[in-house]
Amino acid sequence: MKQRPATLIYNALVWALFLALATTLCIIVHWRYAIFRNDVDLGIFTQVISGIGRGFSSTAEGGANHLLVHWSPLVATAWPFLRAFGPVGLEYFQAILVAAVLFPVWGLARARFRPVPALALVAVAALYPILWANGVGDFHEMAFVPLLSATLVYALDRRRWPLSIATALLLACTKEDQFVILAANGLIFAAMARNDVRAKRVGWSISGLAAVMAFVYFAVVRPALNSHVPYLSLEFFNWAGAQGGGHASIWAMLLPRLRYVLIILAPLAFLPCISRYGLFLIPGFVEILASRQSVTIMPGAHYSALLTGYALAGFVDGASRLNAYKPRLAKGLVVAAAAASIGVAVFASPMEYWYYLYRPPNAHDALLEATLGRLPRQVEVGSEDEIFAHLGLDRNASIDFNGQRWFVYDRTHYSEHWQKIDEPAVVRALARNEYVVRSDRDGVVVLERSGS
Repeated sequence: MKQRPATLIYNALVWALFLALATTLCIIVHWRYAIFRNDVDLGIFTQVISGIGRGFSSTAEGGANHLLVHWSPLVATAWPFLRAFGPVGLEYFQAILVAAVLFPVWGLARARFRPVPALALVAVAALYPILWANGVGDFHEMAFVPLLSATLVYALDRRRWPLSIATALLLACTKEDQFVILAANGLIFAAMARNDVRAKRVGWSISGLAAVMAFVYFAVVRPALNSHVPYLSLEFFNWAGAQGGGHASIWAMLLPRLRYVLIILAPLAFLPCISRYGLFLIPGFVEILASRQSVTIMPGAHYSALLTGYALAGFVDGASRLNAYKPRLAKGLVVAAAAASIGVAVFASPMEYWYYLYRPPNAHDALLEATLGRLPRQVEVGSEDEIFAHLGLDRNASIDFNGQRWFVYDRTHYSEHWQKIDEPAVVRALARNEYVVRSDRDGVVVLERSGS
């Protein structure tokens, strides 16, 4: 069917919004990379993805195949960006993937609204602070999840059943927690379908697909790769060692979780709460809030990507449902969502730009990058997290001071681990003449093991 000129114009505007968002996120991730504010995950995934065909592993994960750590074969698709741009290419790839969530959001909005209000909803979605945090954090398997989960909702909503199954399969190849989330959401969708036999069948199929993938991963893939590597992710939910008792400890546990729920939903004016697709948030919330690890309830951490696509789909559907009864209130809440998103971005941004983007790149950063470029290729080199993120193309690079042939550190970078563990170890090694200083410029120090 030939599209009308007006439709083409609005589609072009959505593309322009996507390009603007993707470009902005790419600029931010380049800035963060240039000032050495990436953490260990970028180094890990650089080693893993560059190691396709020779282990798919990272020194930071003990040299084990990454698929034993997390079931995420989909990360291999980032290889062209890594090849073209180096480690920061993974950040570009993630930024583009996250920005692309606007397309399924546009599809959902256009099915419910005329072009102008639909475009307005997409523009508000583009302001969502959690979306920005997902786009500029360290590269992770979760980079695919916002786009794929929003696409899954779009496919289910528009009864595009083959696309639903294909998207669910891709989600099941991002990380193994999707087995549980897809199983639950498939059952939720089947329950919502009521007397729609075909929709029910698709919901059950998604749940069945998740169960099959779980069996394949845990009963086939892991034993085939290495049956002796333990599965450690369940430790996130091991509360046996947590301190309990007392109202103070209960509130200390509940308040951060309440704040987390608020920062997910408040920038969307709580509209997902009146959407049937808001129910798809429940499994993700349960996983994140049930973890005893504080990092999972940091809004800027990659775990929030479990929720982003479903939250934005619920935002559009919730606005549509409210608009059918109280259009003025619906319009007011969409405006409130835009204001809340901007307010959070300015005053409580999950991007944490006050840490990650606290200054522009300078000559010191250029010196550090040049120093890394002069190191011998593919030799044992150690460093702290922020420098390791730039060394991932060297399959022998590793984090922390542990007797490597070469070690690089920057006196201007601070971390508690460096101050308490690695720096004292470096001082002792130098005092015992186990290492010699090969260069020391502007606080950037290169050590080589004696006799190497």
